Amino acid sequence: MTTADIQQEKPGGKTVTVMVDGEPVEVPKRTTPNAVLALAGIDAGTHYLVRITGRHQHSFADRGQEEINVHEQETFVSVSTGPTPTA
Repeated sequence: MTTADIQQEKPGGKTVTVMVDGEPVEVPKRTTPNAVLALAGIDAGTHYLVRITGRHQHSFADRGQEEINVHEQETFVSVSTGPTPTA
């Protein structure tokens, strides 16, 4: 999914800036976790999104197509679903 595809999903929709892995990303206010990952340049096929609220974490694992509302300056992290390398 490209940035243009995502922007076309919600034409005229309001956008907000959220933080994904410490980087600012502009996303539609109503979007999906997979769209947030794509706009951040992260492969939704190998990652899922987690919303960080204070000390709480809300995982969107296996729910990447679920519609969510995001808010200005909300914080997210991506989590890889691949194997963890060992040293």
